[in-house]
Amino acid sequence: MPLFACPTCEKLISKRAHNCPQCGEPDPFNYYSRKSWIERLVWTVVIVAIVVFSWQVLFPMLMEAVG
Repeated sequence: MPLFACPTCEKLISKRAHNCPQCGEPDPFNYYSRKSWIERLVWTVVIVAIVVFSWQVLFPMLMEAVG
C-alpha cells in the first residue's frame, strides 16, 4: 500500500489511517468522511426507491382492497 505525506506534519502514513501516528491528526485525508458521505447517499437513494415503489404499486392495491 502506498504511503502519503500527512497534511499536518508531512510524515509518511497510509491513506486509510484513522489518525496520524506522529502528530495525532484525526482522519488526515478525510477518507472516512468521504466514505460515510457516500454511504448516506446510497441509503437515501434506497429509501427513496422504496417510497416511490410503495406509492405507485402498494398504495393503489391497498385502495382497491379497502374500496
